[in-house]
Amino acid sequence: MSEQGNSKSCRYILPQYFVRLDGCHAPLGCALEEALLLKKNLRGTVTAVTVGPAQAQEVLYASVARGADSAVRVDADEFDPNLVSYILSLAIKRLSCDLILTGVESSDGMSSQVGVSLATELALPYGYAVTKIEPGSELKSLIIERELGGGRHQTLEVSLPALLCIQSGIARLSYTPAAKLFQARWSGVACLAPATLGMSSDELKKRRKLTIVEVLEREKTSGIQMLTGSPDKVAHFIFDKIKEAG
Repeated sequence: MSEQGNSKSCRYILPQYFVRLDGCHAPLGCALEEALLLKKNLRGTVTAVTVGPAQAQEVLYASVARGADSAVRVDADEFDPNLVSYILSLAIKRLSCDLILTGVESSDGMSSQVGVSLATELALPYGYAVTKIEPGSELKSLIIERELGGGRHQTLEVSLPALLCIQSGIARLSYTPAAKLFQARWSGVACLAPATLGMSSDELKKRRKLTIVEVLEREKTSGIQMLTGSPDKVAHFIFDKIKEAG
């Protein structure tokens, strides 16, 4: 915790990794909304962080337009969640923070691994599928509620610093003002090269466990056919189709 005069403030880091360029992916959007809510209630600051190519800056612009104080992009186009979490950890270690918020999954890989792997890289306590956050005693901890599945929930007290993976639906997504979005694009965001973080191409290759071999278009497995004729004829046709399908 940092103290300013008689008031205490928290600094929150919001990594946004492999998000859709429109910034509307629900888990990550809810993580941003929760960070902004904590900022409002606890006088914190929010930094949005992403790993991706230049196009990924759009989600950072949207984050700043919606209330984030700053944004950082690491210029690396990686798909492997283990490598993404490692790159994020190196970037976040350069930033002073009390709390890291992520979504439960990304919109492209949907592996649900980056948040947990990031907590491991940073050696931080973490909570997954978090649906509620409240301040703990003297702002040294947080009281969180998380989903366990089967309609069950668990309440935990997590000491800070910590990492929380925010579940979808925890907060209503706010509107991105067009004027503020234009201003964010005009101001730009900080960009870090992997080499700046001390990562060589050989180290990235060594850590890379997954590679994209091929991307295929989804094959059409269904279609629509309008049936005409008498009810008996249509019924027999449907019966024959069901029989053929086994």
